[in-house]
Amino acid sequence: MKVFVCGSVDKRIKPQYLEGIDKIAENLLSHNDGVMMVGSQTGSIGAMYNKMIEGDGFVDIIVPTPYADEAEGMIANSITRVDTLFMLQQVALRNTRATIVLPGGNGTLAELYMITDSIKSKFDTDIVIIYNINGFYDKIKEMNDFMLEAGVLNESQYKYFTWCKTADEVIDLLERIRQHDLKRK
Repeated sequence: MKVFVCGSVDKRIKPQYLEGIDKIAENLLSHNDGVMMVGSQTGSIGAMYNKMIEGDGFVDIIVPTPYADEAEGMIANSITRVDTLFMLQQVALRNTRATIVLPGGNGTLAELYMITDSIKSKFDTDIVIIYNINGFYDKIKEMNDFMLEAGVLNESQYKYFTWCKTADEVIDLLERIRQHDLKRK
């Protein structure tokens, strides 16, 4: 299975929002799962990237051309440059089974909402795992619930979101996805 991972690239992210990322990466590694992500060695993305590379895992980097210098010198199975964040989403969602949203800033939120919109376009990824470690995404969940109640967020898109508070919850969901995929074969 290949998973798209999005999150912060900012080195200033507080350590409590990086907790458990190494455990999720170890689970992906133990199943020979690959990841596709923006290229960065810092932030929550960097935590995932560094653990995957340390474990000799499969990493595809996808990066918008204006940020291509951030991926320079990084180890990866492939590095794909795209022109826009929207193109990044299209490539990532067509080539992955699920998305894990790690703690992140405005870019991560943009990716999250583009993913939401893309689900209705029937891209391959239809599972969005939001890693809400230490309540990082509580306010976003509250806002999404409000938008759903207000009738401006489509419930058919929102149902694909799974809010996980711990790394173990993320891992359990990944296991269920793997089991589901095995049954489909």
